[in-house]
Order: sequence, then C-alpha cells, then structure tokens
Amino acid sequence: MRSFSSHILMAAAIAIAWPVLAKDTVMIELPSGDGARSVGIISANEEVEASGPAAITVGDDGTVYILDQNNGRVLAVDGERSQADPEILPLPENAAPEDLAVVHNELYLWSDGIVPLERSPGADGRSQTLRAIDGGDADDYTRSVFASMGSVPPGPLNSIIDEIGRSSRPQARPPVVQYVPSRGLGDIVAEVSAANDKAEILLRRASSEENFLSLQLTGENRIGTVELLDIDTTGRPYALVELVPAERPERTGMLVVRFTPNGVLERVYDLPIEPGTVFSRRFVAIGPRGDVLFLRSGESRAQVLKLEGREPGRKLAVARPAKPSMAAKPGKGPKVAILPKSRGDVIERAIGFETLNWLVTPAAYGKDPGPACDNMNRLRRPFYLFGKRGQTVKGVPYCWGCKTPLEDFTEGVVDGQTAGNVCTKSAPQTNILGVDCSGFVSEAWGLKMHVSTRAIPSITRRLADPWSLQPGDALNRPGSHVMLFMRFTDDRKVEVMEATPNACKGRVCRNTYSLGILLLRGYQPVRFKGLDG
Repeated sequence: MRSFSSHILMAAAIAIAWPVLAKDTVMIELPSGDGARSVGIISANEEVEASGPAAITVGDDGTVYILDQNNGRVLAVDGERSQADPEILPLPENAAPEDLAVVHNELYLWSDGIVPLERSPGADGRSQTLRAIDGGDADDYTRSVFASMGSVPPGPLNSIIDEIGRSSRPQARPPVVQYVPSRGLGDIVAEVSAANDKAEILLRRASSEENFLSLQLTGENRIGTVELLDIDTTGRPYALVELVPAERPERTGMLVVRFTPNGVLERVYDLPIEPGTVFSRRFVAIGPRGDVLFLRSGESRAQVLKLEGREPGRKLAVARPAKPSMAAKPGKGPKVAILPKSRGDVIERAIGFETLNWLVTPAAYGKDPGPACDNMNRLRRPFYLFGKRGQTVKGVPYCWGCKTPLEDFTEGVVDGQTAGNVCTKSAPQTNILGVDCSGFVSEAWGLKMHVSTRAIPSITRRLADPWSLQPGDALNRPGSHVMLFMRFTDDRKVEVMEATPNACKGRVCRNTYSLGILLLRGYQPVRFKGLDG
C-alpha cells in the first residue's frame, strides 16, 4: 500500500466552520404521478420504505436523465430548458431497473447487471423508446461508474463466514482502484487510499503509469467511502466523500468536493440527505460544466437541486448537525425467548434464504397475469417470478407481512401454496409463502415470533460506533425497514442481505449501500442480544 506522503504531487485540505448554507436552486420539480411531468412514487407503509425515482445522470450535452422506474420509463430533461416538458423514453418491458448511468455518452441500465440501452422508434413511429442491446461484457469504466453508487454483484459468500470474529472496522484497507470516464481529461484511473480521518486520491491517465495529480483530504471525523465522480470540461475534479464518526452520528455527512485543475480544494457541496428523503441509488451527478445536481425525493414529489456549495475550511466536516430521525418510534417489544446464537449460524441461515433453488410450480406461480395490487401499479407476483412457471429460480420471495421458515417454504411449495406478495398497500395474507424484511431478519436470528422493525430495538442493543458492525448485526429503521449486515466492502460501503419488494426484484438478496446514507436516513446499527459478542 502506498503511503500518503510518498506520492504527493499537490495537497489540499478540506474543511468548514458552521455557516448558514447557501440557497440551492430547484432546477426540476416533478410531482408524484404518471403524467408527462411527474414521477412514480409509492408511499411508505408499516415495514416498507417509500419508492421513488432511483437515479439521476447527465449526458455530455447537459441532458438530465431521471430513472422513473415505477412508471417504467426514463425522463430526459433539457438542461438549458429545465421547465419544459421532458422527453419520455419507455424502458424495455422485461427490465427491472435499479440504476441508470451515462458512460462515454451512452446510456446504461442496472437490472441484475449492466444493460446497454439505445434509442429506437416507438410504436407510433415518432416517439422514441429505449431498447436493450445484446452484446459483450461492460468495460472497467462502465462497471466502475455503477460500483460508485453500490450497483455491484455481491461478493463471494464463503468470505463472509471467514470474516466472522475478525475486526470489521475498515481502517487498514488496501487502496481501491476506480476507473472514471471523465469529460475533461478522458479516461482516468484513480487510486483511493483512506484511513481514519485522511484520504488520498492519486490520478493518472489510462494511457500512462505515472500519476499526474494527488488530491489530499483531511476530515474532522472518520472518512468512509471516497469516490472520484468526474473531471469537468475545465479540468476540475469532483469527489464524493462520506464522513461517518465513530461515536457522533449527528456529524455524519455526505459531501461533494471540487478541486482546481492543479489540486487545490475550492468548493464543498453538502448533500441534503435527511430521514424523510426517499432512497435513490444514484442521487448525485456532475454536469459537463461542473454543476452539482442532487436528486431529492419525498412521498409527494421529486426535485433536482443545483447545489450552490460553500467555501472550504481547514478540515472536512458537515455544515450542520443531522436532523433528528423522523422514522417511526420504536414500539413495545413482545416477550421473545432469546437463545444464544453464533454469528456463523445466523449468516448460514440467512444465506439459505438467498441461495435456495426451488421449482416454481403452477400453484406457486398462481394465475396469469395474476391479481393486481390495490392502489399500486403492480401485480401481486414478485418481478423475479414473472414468466418462470415450471422453471427453477433462486431466492425466497418477498411476501408482505410474512415469516415463512425455510423448511416450511419448501414444503409449502410442494403442498400447492402460492409464493410471493408485493402488495404492500393491502392487508397481509396468511396463505402465501415468503418473508418480508423483518420476517427475514427474525428467521436469520432464529426467532419463533415475527418481530417487527418497531419491536427490534427491544431485543437488540444500539451500537454507538457504526464501524463496529459485524456479520449478523442489523441496520434497522423502526417502522420502515431492516437489513442484515454482512460485511464492509473494500471501498468502505456496507453489504447487507434484505427482503424487499423493490431493490431485489421481490426476493431475498444482497445489496451494497453507503453507510453514511443509511445513517442520515435514520437507520440504526444494532446487535441482537442473543449473539455471542
């Protein structure tokens, strides 16, 4: 691992005091709906997070693309005429999109992997639609752009078991290599090293082995994820920096920092992520001329903000303390018999829910097209089961309000029960197989009862230091959602396993998120009292 001092070409420290934030500009505003100038937002419910537009990305001509996955489309907004109606680009019918990015001025979708897109004429011969392109594997730059926001294939399962008992704190990690298709300097390779409150980004051109610039970061608190986002057409680098203090969660923050072409820090942009913010996978984008655009969604509307930024100071810090969480307050917990569990047992049981291969029988599949959900633009059947009657699939399906033990699920399929239910606005049904978020975590922890996210605080203890999370712990937002923690990735994100009707196409699977975003949105790192350490 290279030291911080051995390759310093130009140093820059970041910081701020606590000034009043400059007024950001609302560039685009889209109410909830399915009209020409709206986006699909599914409101939250008990044990279910809200779902809104998943991504924002910007083309080389300044066009802003918004992934409106709940309406099955992409909205393309002219950056110079942002108040005009957007162009509507329908997505391929078989897509279950979770992320969208422009790479080398081409559109790519993340749907269980990278899918290249191209425009093609619509059925009316005048409008445009998006078509998936069959082809080879994506290159390093495309994969790295998606990985910067956590859209990555999960890591090997056996290494999770191997990590149990080791220190999970990501302090002495190897440098992480990022491939950045920048607009200003072409393809760039960035090597990121971070430890505690310091980080360094070494830049070189793809055609060279020599570094031409070093960007130095110094934080008031621990620095987590660092991602080089882009270099604009004037040569200014932009990096996304996560601050996650070990014992002061109110000072958690996500910042974009801008450097001059010669590596001097000149601007800091605070990302307004709050407990009421609806999750977006790709929430920030850099325009060709350096505009920092943030996608902020609530339950009634989505906005694209052009952030004003502020002057830097001595050390990188948040501009103001995080607002108190607006998540539902914990409820009184049930009396649950808590038997000691090993972390290995918890992880192995969880893995069973993700890796189970099972035959989708006609009875498990149900009628076609199947019953529709009340007040929702979707069918009851989880997306990953569409068209899979008579085929083998992997993973236990999401089922609203359900907690089906793994053994009972297999037997239930054989006995002719229906599998999966993503109708989170309807009353839960007792005759359907699967697990919801808290049902899955309850099963992983070996609980006989279905313990809700509100009640999880009564059987866990909250971790003061989020970096002390270990495999088998959880990130819980009372009244909303819970995820089982698996491990820290090399780039200091968190890999979790969860049951969700959205991000996992309606099944139990693993996902990768920024720890800082989860904390800012009200998630609490907790440890089940029955775990041995």
